[in-house]
Amino acid sequence: MSQRTQDLINTISAISLLIVLALGVVAIAGKLIVTKATDGIQSDYVYREVMVEPGDTLWSIARAQVPDDDPRDVVGSMRDLNQLTSADIFPGQRLTVLVKQEIQPLQVASGSLP
Repeated sequence: MSQRTQDLINTISAISLLIVLALGVVAIAGKLIVTKATDGIQSDYVYREVMVEPGDTLWSIARAQVPDDDPRDVVGSMRDLNQLTSADIFPGQRLTVLVKQEIQPLQVASGSLP
């Protein structure tokens, strides 16, 4: 292979590496921007007690209490939290569920006091 061909291959490799690096930086910056663009609303998990009603299942409770999360994960969490050995639940039973709660940071009012 001639020196000219080798130099061309090295140049193309270097440019490709720079492009991949730039795309990575753009992806990370985009993720940071999207994360900060939630208008200051944050989510935190809190425990909530739920009374089992006739016809309820762990799945239906999971879908009702934490609709944005995967119900399989929520059901697993409920079984762990309530030390359930099976999916059998009964009306009147109280279950603890870990739910997402939106938290808005306090905003400082601008202006002067009277």
